Amino acid sequence: MPSTPLPSARKPQIPSKVSAMSDATIVREFHHTLLWPVTLRPLKREPGADVVHYWDMLQRNPGPWKYVEDTLLIEDESCVAGYEEFVYFLPYVQRFLYGVGDEGRGAQSSLYAFTRNDIHSAEVQLTRDAPMITLEVMRSRLYFFYDVDVAVAVLEVRGRDIPLSDVVDLIDRLGRPYAPAWDSLGQGAHCPFRVALRDADGELMSQSDYGDRDKFVDLVRSERQTPLSMHWEFLLSPLVPAYLPGGSIKYHQIENKRIPMMSYLSFDDPTKLTRGEMVRIGFAAKWGAPDRLPYAERFLADFEREYCYDRYWDPSHPEAHMRTRYFFCGVGFAMITQASSDGLLLRQFRHQFYQIGLIANFNKAALLALSNRFSRAVERLNVRDYESVKQFKKHVRETLEVFLRFNHRYWFHEISNQVQASDFFKRWSHQLGSDALYNEVREEARDINEYLDADRTRKQTDNAMRLTVVSSCGMVGTVVTGFLGMNLFSHSDLSTLWKTIVFVLVFIPTTFLALYTVIISRRLANFMEALSSEGLTWREKMGTLRQIFQPASRRRRAEARRNAHGLSSPD
Repeated sequence: MPSTPLPSARKPQIPSKVSAMSDATIVREFHHTLLWPVTLRPLKREPGADVVHYWDMLQRNPGPWKYVEDTLLIEDESCVAGYEEFVYFLPYVQRFLYGVGDEGRGAQSSLYAFTRNDIHSAEVQLTRDAPMITLEVMRSRLYFFYDVDVAVAVLEVRGRDIPLSDVVDLIDRLGRPYAPAWDSLGQGAHCPFRVALRDADGELMSQSDYGDRDKFVDLVRSERQTPLSMHWEFLLSPLVPAYLPGGSIKYHQIENKRIPMMSYLSFDDPTKLTRGEMVRIGFAAKWGAPDRLPYAERFLADFEREYCYDRYWDPSHPEAHMRTRYFFCGVGFAMITQASSDGLLLRQFRHQFYQIGLIANFNKAALLALSNRFSRAVERLNVRDYESVKQFKKHVRETLEVFLRFNHRYWFHEISNQVQASDFFKRWSHQLGSDALYNEVREEARDINEYLDADRTRKQTDNAMRLTVVSSCGMVGTVVTGFLGMNLFSHSDLSTLWKTIVFVLVFIPTTFLALYTVIISRRLANFMEALSSEGLTWREKMGTLRQIFQPASRRRRAEARRNAHGLSSPD
C-alpha cells in the first residue's frame, strides 16, 4: 500500500490569527471527543472449544493497549471521577457500565475497556496553506461489549485559545475516517490536509494519507469496502481493517462519512456568538461569515426548538448567569458555555455526558449490526439448497437470541432520574434515529420469526399428512388380516430356517410398500382430497388416481385443472 514519508517532529505552532481576533471569537477551552463504533468480524471457534471473546484475544496480543481491570477507576485511582459518574445513573445502567448494582461489587460488567497512553498529541493542518494546530490527546480508549460484535474507539483531544473559525473546521474535518472525494489539488474533500500523531518525545507515530487517491480508489475497486486513513488504522491497531490481511480481530465501519462526536467550547462571553456561528457549531458545518447561515433560512426555522437544549441559556437576563447551550444535531453533540475556573461543566462533559454519548452511540451501532446480520442471512438464503436453509435457520436463531439479550441488557428507555440526563439521552437517541431503528430491527426480527414459525408449522402439517396417508393405506391390510384372525397360514410347525425365510419374504415387501407409500403420500393425499370433493365427476376422480403413477411432467400439465377445484399439488 503506498504511503507518504513521515517527516520529523516539529515544534507546535499556535495559529497567528489569535492575536488579530476579538476575545469573543476565541475558544478558551476546546475539547473534542470522537466516539467511533465499528463492527467486528465474528471470531472462528473450533467445534467443542470454549467461547473466545474479543477482549481475551486482544489481551493475548495487546500492542499499545492496556486492559482496564475496573472501569470505575479508569480515570483515577482516587475514584472521585468514578463516583460522580456512578451516582449519576440508575442501577441497571451502573451494572452495565461498572458491573455493579443489585449483585454487589463483584459482579461482572458487560463492558470491557482498554486504554493506550502512547499518543501524546495530534497535529492538525486544516488546509495546505494553514498553520499547524497542536492538540493534546487526553484519552484513547477501546470498548468491547459482551454478546455484541461491536467495538467503540474513543479519541479525545484538547486545545486552548484557538480561533472559533479553526475550531469549527476542526469539528467539521477531524472526524473523517476517509476522503469522500478530492479537489483539483488532490486534497481530500472535507478532510484535514494532514493529521500527525506524536508521542511524548515529539516523535511521529503515524499520519494521515487523505491525499493518496490511488490507495482509496484501488481498495474500493478490489475489496468493495471503504478504506481508512492511515492514522485511524494506527489508532485501532493491532485490530486490522477487514480489507487488509492478517490480524486476529478484524473490523469494518458501520456508518460512513463522519465519526460521531462531542465538542466542548468555552468563551469569555458565549452570548456574543451569532446565530450563524451557533448553527455551524451544532451541525459541524464548514466555516463561513458569522453573519450568514450555512443552510437555508427555511431549513433552520426550527433550529432552536429542534436542535438546542436551552435549560441553562438565557442571554436576555445577564444577571441570571445562564450562558450554557447544548446542541444535538445528528451524530454531533456540542455545548458552549462561559469560561470558568472551577471546571464543573467540563468535568460533566468529560464524564457524565461522555457516558451518555457512549451508551447512545453504542445502542445505534448494535442495532445497525443486528440489522446487517438479518439482511446478510436473508441474502445468503437459497430455499432450493438444503444446506443453505439449514445455515439460514442457524444464523437467524443466533441473531434472534442476541437481539433478545440486547433488548434486556443494553436497550434503555431511562438511564437516570435526573431531568437533564434523561432529556439528554432522549434527545441524543432521537437525533441518532435509534428509536426508529429499534422498531425497524424489531419488525425484521418479528417477520423472520414468523417465517420460521410458519415453516415449522408447514413441516409439522406435512408430516402429519404423510402419516395420515400411510395409516389410511395400511388400515386396509390391518382390517383384513385382523378380520381373518392373522392366521391365514400355519407356520408353527416349520423349522427355524423356514420361519426366518417367511419373515424376510414378508418384511421386505412390506417395508418397500411402506416407503413407497411415504414417497407418493402427497399424490395419495391429493387423490383422497379428490374423492372427497363434490365438484369433480367420478371420471375426474379416477383420473386423479391414475396421476399417482404418472411422471412429474404429466402431473404438472394437470395441475391447473386441480387448482381450479381447490386441490393441492401432489409434489
